[in-house]
Amino acid sequence: MATQGRRRALGQHFLRDKGVADAIAEAILREANQFSCLSLLEIGPGQGAITLPILEKWPANGGIQKFILVERDQKLGLQWQNYSLPSFVQIQIADFLDLPVNQWCVAQPVGVVSNLPYSAGTALLTRLSLSFEDIPVMILMFQEEVAKRIRAEPSTSDRGSLSLWIQNRWDVKKFLSVPPRAFSPAPQVNSEVIILTRRSKPRIEMRNCSEDEAVWQTLLKNCFAHRRKMLRTVIPCKNALGLSGVDGTKRAEALDWDEWNRLFQATKQIRPASYEVK
Repeated sequence: MATQGRRRALGQHFLRDKGVADAIAEAILREANQFSCLSLLEIGPGQGAITLPILEKWPANGGIQKFILVERDQKLGLQWQNYSLPSFVQIQIADFLDLPVNQWCVAQPVGVVSNLPYSAGTALLTRLSLSFEDIPVMILMFQEEVAKRIRAEPSTSDRGSLSLWIQNRWDVKKFLSVPPRAFSPAPQVNSEVIILTRRSKPRIEMRNCSEDEAVWQTLLKNCFAHRRKMLRTVIPCKNALGLSGVDGTKRAEALDWDEWNRLFQATKQIRPASYEVK
């Protein structure tokens, strides 16, 4: 078994609460079947707290064909390889951030489940979100603070660039609160499980995906760089505010989706040098 120091280095907090694990397993199988997923992906199965309940509840006649486990910890990964697993389970010993898509996206659509490591949760979410066309649903556990930022509503203190970037393509809802005592070793913070379901189309109208995405990300970065300031003091191109009709005295977190869409479309029309796509 990995030492406690190694666990901390990898951001590992192993889930021990069977009730929480069972609830997550039931939810991901239900959601995956609802979206006709052909495979499930679990990032960081660890010691199997979620993995084993999924296998126990695996639908005998369901449409899910593959269960891909990606484990970064080599010792745990080798333990999984030596474990007696059904033929539909595939083990990848790798850092998911470096794993080629064709080694985890083996049968689309893909449902995703994970107790994400605190140290890399946002980076992992970013990579998964960029594969949104292959993934219709994800059930993910984060540090509570991060989960609140992801699902934050307009005019709340947690609303930020991460909220907007994720919610543009995903609907996000809280599923479970998880206290520190549910893990070993126990973290010093609470955790939260959220369900992300892919939207049929982005909230922000984008026609040229790569260029529009770059403009969108830059707009968010500029607007939230000084979140307590009014928009008219942080947006490089003030003419975009006038063209959009958005109130420049508002702060970024107060804008609703209609206002963001108008500001984005105006920014594309009057784009300063800082927004140029390279």
